[in-house]
Amino acid sequence: MHQTVLRKKQFLTQTQCDELNAWVREGIECKWLDFGACKKAGWSYKHRLTTRPYGGRFEYPKIVHDVFGQITEYLGLHDLKKSEFGGGRDGVVVSCTFPKGDVYEHYDPMEGSKHVLRCNVMTQAADSGAKLYIDNEHVDVEVGELHCYLPSRASHYVTEVEGQTPRILWMFGYKCDKERFDQLLAVEA
Repeated sequence: MHQTVLRKKQFLTQTQCDELNAWVREGIECKWLDFGACKKAGWSYKHRLTTRPYGGRFEYPKIVHDVFGQITEYLGLHDLKKSEFGGGRDGVVVSCTFPKGDVYEHYDPMEGSKHVLRCNVMTQAADSGAKLYIDNEHVDVEVGELHCYLPSRASHYVTEVEGQTPRILWMFGYKCDKERFDQLLAVEA
C-alpha cells in the first residue's frame, strides 16, 4: 500500500456510484461540468470536464451531501472545515475524463496554512488506461473505493483514458494539517 494514501475498498455501493454517475451525465448536458484545465490549453481542455470553476451553476443533490457525511463519519473528520479552494461547490469537485483525456502531473496548492485533504471516489472506470500515479507509484483504485491523500505534498497524475468509457472521479475536500493526516494513516496501517 502506498505510504501516503489512505484507502478503503468498496466504500460506496454500486447503487451509490450509479446515482452519482447519473448526476454527472445530467451535469454534462446542463453544463454543470465544463472545460477542464491542462498545461497547454489552460481552461479549454475538452477531454476532461469538471465542476471546479463552475460551482455557481448548480446545487448538488442529497446523495452528494450524504456521501460527504459518510466520509466524515468514517474518518472522524467532524472538526475539519470543508475545502473552499479550487472551486467546485460545498467542498466537492467532480471530473469526467473522456477518451484521449488525462491529468498532467502536478501538486495542488495549499489552502492558506492548511493542506487540502482529498477524499476521492472513482464512480466509473475507463475501459483501460486512466491509471492514477501518486509520487510516481501506480495506485490501482477500484470503482467505489475511497482513496485519500494530500495532493499538495504528493505529485499526482492520471494517464490517458483509453476505450469508450469516461472515468468519473468525485473529490471531497477538507482543510487539514499534515500531522492530522499522518494520524489517519497510522490508524489505518
